[in-house]
Amino acid sequence: MAPPPAPLMRVPVPGQIRTGEFADTSRELITRDGWKVTVSKFGEKLDSVPPLNRSPQSFEGFSSVGGEAKIEIADAKHKPVNKIKSATLTTGVQVGCAVTADSLTVGGSLSNATTASITPTVTASGTVTGQGQGGSSGGQGGGSVSGTGTGSLSGTLSDTVTETGNISGILKPGTTKDIPYAKKAVVGPNAQVMSRDIRIAVDNCIGGVQVRTYATVAISTDATDDTLTTFGKPIFLTRPEQNR
Repeated sequence: MAPPPAPLMRVPVPGQIRTGEFADTSRELITRDGWKVTVSKFGEKLDSVPPLNRSPQSFEGFSSVGGEAKIEIADAKHKPVNKIKSATLTTGVQVGCAVTADSLTVGGSLSNATTASITPTVTASGTVTGQGQGGSSGGQGGGSVSGTGTGSLSGTLSDTVTETGNISGILKPGTTKDIPYAKKAVVGPNAQVMSRDIRIAVDNCIGGVQVRTYATVAISTDATDDTLTTFGKPIFLTRPEQNR
């Protein structure tokens, strides 16, 4: 007997999630040129999963987030002073590791030292879809892109089980890495992107990992350049129980 078909996925719209840690957010701006700009973050989701390498200092999850940009005339009675030359919508996530280490030294014989490294990395990979709408004399367009982004975090010292060895170093506050998910030109009054199940993996991190999503719109005219960003709430990647 054939399995039942998977349920049809629908693209969420801004404003559907009103409360909780994944609540949609939005911001508005009226430029000096007379344009009203709105950027929204929506459809956010984060599923923490056991890391594939099973390391106690690794964290992994799947992240989804959408972004929408709208550009309108602020006052119908007063035409904007300058036309928009370009506009771009960008979504992504900021990933932070709590503690890093400097001048790490490893000595003796180690047991289960699977994460004794000072060069941890954070990676993100997945699929992004984008939708755009043309202007009054244009049509509609859409597209998709698949890719992988890799960014480096500062070195971190991991907890390592030792027998007769030792690990020493200088601990210092952690750092944050910005990983863009999607980028799309706004060629009409609005544009939207939706990134689903982007894999986030952080290795060799002490004290936990936090992620924060964002959506940014940037516009440019002959006279001004403006950017506007809306953020999600900081959320911890957790460590679900692993099957042994």
